[in-house]
Amino acid sequence: MATSTVKPPQQLLNEIGTPKKLNHATTVVENSLPSAQAIAQEKTETELRDRIGAFDKNNLKNTTTAEKVVLPNSDEIAHEKTEVELRDGIGSFTKESLKHIQTQEKTVLPTGEDIIHEKQETELRERIGSFQKENLKHIDTEEKTVLPTEEEIVQEKTEQELRKSIGEFDKDKLKHQQVEEKNVLPDTDAIAAEKSEQERMQSITGFQRTSLKKAETAEKNPLPTKEVIQQEKAAK
Repeated sequence: MATSTVKPPQQLLNEIGTPKKLNHATTVVENSLPSAQAIAQEKTETELRDRIGAFDKNNLKNTTTAEKVVLPNSDEIAHEKTEVELRDGIGSFTKESLKHIQTQEKTVLPTGEDIIHEKQETELRERIGSFQKENLKHIDTEEKTVLPTEEEIVQEKTEQELRKSIGEFDKDKLKHQQVEEKNVLPDTDAIAAEKSEQERMQSITGFQRTSLKKAETAEKNPLPTKEVIQQEKAAK
C-alpha cells in the first residue's frame, strides 16, 4: 500500500505566502464576423423555414395509394432456389466426411537463368554503389548551328512565293465561263454488247424445262488393253 508524505502546516503557509513570478499576458478580444458563404447559407435556411411555415395543407390533392405486388420472374426464382439449396447443403454438412490430407512442403529451386539474372543484377548494383564521380572527365558542350542546304532554301522560297501569290490573289481577274453539258452516246460496239446481254437474260428467264428431252445414262466399264496387262504383270 502506497504512503503519502504530509507537509507540516508551517511549510504550507510559507509556500503560500511566498510570491511567485507571474508572466504578463495581453488579452485580445476577437470579433469574428461570419463569412459570405455562412451568411448565404443562413439566409437560405431562413427562407426555407418561412416557406415551410407558410405552407397551406389545403393545396394538397387527395391521392389513392395503389398497392402493387411484383411477382418474381423465372430467373429470380431459380436464383433463390439455388441459394436455398446451397444454404441447406452448408447447414447439413458434416466434418466427419472430410478426409485427412498430409501437407507436403516443396522448395522450388531457381533455374540457371534465374541465377544468372540475379548475379548480373547484384554485380550491377555493386558497380553503381562503388562508382566514383571523380573518374568522370570534364566535357565542354559545343553548340553547332546547322545551316540549310540550297535545296531547302529554294523549297522554302518557293513556298513563301506561293503563299504570297495565294494571299494576294484577286478574284476579279477571273473570267466567267459557261458550263456546257455533253451527253456522250454509246458507240455501236457498246450497243451490240448491251443487246446481246439483254437477249441472253431473256433466254435464261424464258427457258422452259418441259422442252428438255429424257436421256438415259449408260455406264461403261472399259477393259484394259494387252499393253496395260503386260505392264501390270511386269510391275509385279
